[in-house]
Amino acid sequence: MCNDYEQHIAWAEYCRMMQLLALDIPTQQTELDLPQADDIRISDPAPIKRAVGDTIELTRMTFAFPPSGPKGGPIFNFRSEG
Repeated sequence: MCNDYEQHIAWAEYCRMMQLLALDIPTQQTELDLPQADDIRISDPAPIKRAVGDTIELTRMTFAFPPSGPKGGPIFNFRSEG
């Protein structure tokens, strides 16, 4: 898992991809559910896809694995950049 990524998939491109895969998108989903961003870092909210019934839903989650204990910080696999 990296410590920083970007999201530049346009809503129309996402919809085409889902259609090609024969996967439904919930009718309430809009381009606001897939915001573009140059930097998504640890602890930032980020869009994810999850299966809900017969559809693939976009929802937002915190980028990182939850801490293993009550006092721990977010877990990620980071050694160095560069």
